[in-house]
Amino acid sequence: MKRSILAACGILLALTAMSCGSEQPANPEQTSPLSPGSDPAGTEPATDPKYDIPEPELPALDYGGAAFTFYSAGRAENDERMFAEPDYLISEGLTAEPVNDAVFNRNLKVEEKFNLKIKLIINETRPDLLILGGETALDIIAADSCWLGDTMSSGAYLDIMNLPYVDLTAEYWCPLCVQGTIMDNKLYMMPSDITMIPLASTGYLYFNKRLLNEHDLENPYDMVYNNTWTVDNFLSMVRMVHGDLNGDGEMTPDDLYGYLPLRGFRWGCFLQFFFGSGMTFTKVDPEEGRVLAVDEEKSQVLITKLREVLEDHTICLDHVYLLNTYGDPDLFDNMFMEGHALFAESDMTGMDKYREMEDDFGIVPNPKYDSTQESYYHRVSPHVSMFAVPATATDLEKTGAVMEYMSWLSHYTVLPAYYEITVKQKRVRDEDAVAMLDIIRTTMVFEFGDVYDTHVPNMMSDSYDSGSIARTYSASIKYLTKRVKNYVNMLRRLE
Repeated sequence: MKRSILAACGILLALTAMSCGSEQPANPEQTSPLSPGSDPAGTEPATDPKYDIPEPELPALDYGGAAFTFYSAGRAENDERMFAEPDYLISEGLTAEPVNDAVFNRNLKVEEKFNLKIKLIINETRPDLLILGGETALDIIAADSCWLGDTMSSGAYLDIMNLPYVDLTAEYWCPLCVQGTIMDNKLYMMPSDITMIPLASTGYLYFNKRLLNEHDLENPYDMVYNNTWTVDNFLSMVRMVHGDLNGDGEMTPDDLYGYLPLRGFRWGCFLQFFFGSGMTFTKVDPEEGRVLAVDEEKSQVLITKLREVLEDHTICLDHVYLLNTYGDPDLFDNMFMEGHALFAESDMTGMDKYREMEDDFGIVPNPKYDSTQESYYHRVSPHVSMFAVPATATDLEKTGAVMEYMSWLSHYTVLPAYYEITVKQKRVRDEDAVAMLDIIRTTMVFEFGDVYDTHVPNMMSDSYDSGSIARTYSASIKYLTKRVKNYVNMLRRLE
């Protein structure tokens, strides 16, 4: 018998209670996500207790060798927007590389369970145009979330809430995305553990262990475990590490800094600190669908605190300043790699680069606003890959069953393999780093105001640059309210 997805009110109640929000920090004594004796190639699920999620209850379904087709939109030459990468969706064979082999074996198990063949189509053609043209061979779409939001009004995608068998309260579907993007009990795009791109696209902090020890500073890992890893304490540490190393009387990239922040329109580190402080752009409203929810007073306090330190170029150098001043796009990463900064803001791509460092590094969540805050939160890039169901899908029972089982199985196989290669093989050798990554993964925030072009992140980014919420965001509230309302009305017209 089909099991429809939980009613939205039940989902939101479950979101409040479940551990995906990581209200308690991970245990510092925990072992690696791949427990001793488990198979890094992904042929068997990991046995670590934190992966102990029961297999979803699905009926015996046999599709007689039919295809299950992912469509991954590529990048057109005349379109600069990022589309979904096909990584993690399919593998051509075993190569002894952990993630690749986990993907291959996961897909093999899915194919065996449902007697079907997983296919991947990569094309530059916009999937909404294919769907509106009557294409019926596509079971699921993987595409840039902002691009999906931009084309949602076409009616090319279905409400995932109506997809049979799918349980969006399960950790492998990232319930915080439900909380952050649901509107009128409807969802039109979702991530899951099938792909690691959301985790790879989430910002957090790296720190230099040598500099930490030389300046006799408290270990950020201990501060996370002791619930003292806050914005104030982070900024205090940043202030304590800077100096003119070469004695030339000028602060240049050859000297020492407390923090290398990212800066950029809609993706600067301020928005990571904004979400990390427990704030959001919008919230659910029973009458209006979603409404603005920016805490202006708290936002201004945060902006003032950050600007006092981050805009002091004797303490911090952001990547835009470095590029504009010195013209070297690699200077930001090179400074951290060469030991010229205590902290740097990056994501998983930083780990690829920092593995070559002579100094050892650690990773840590973005700090809480204060110690009364229950959870950490991490904003996912608004251009991250998500899944959408094409309106022309011919068998929603197949789509729901395969996506639910594949997401659950990925949580046991692909996710541990990803941790194994990114953590163990990319030079993070302490178990605390694994615990930090787990906190980051389970506190990834997705936001309605990001995936739909509400202009709220634009105005919040501008507010940091100007130093004033009142002068920038608040002055635009009528305009922003209208933008949010327009997207609410657009989604309501899809009924």
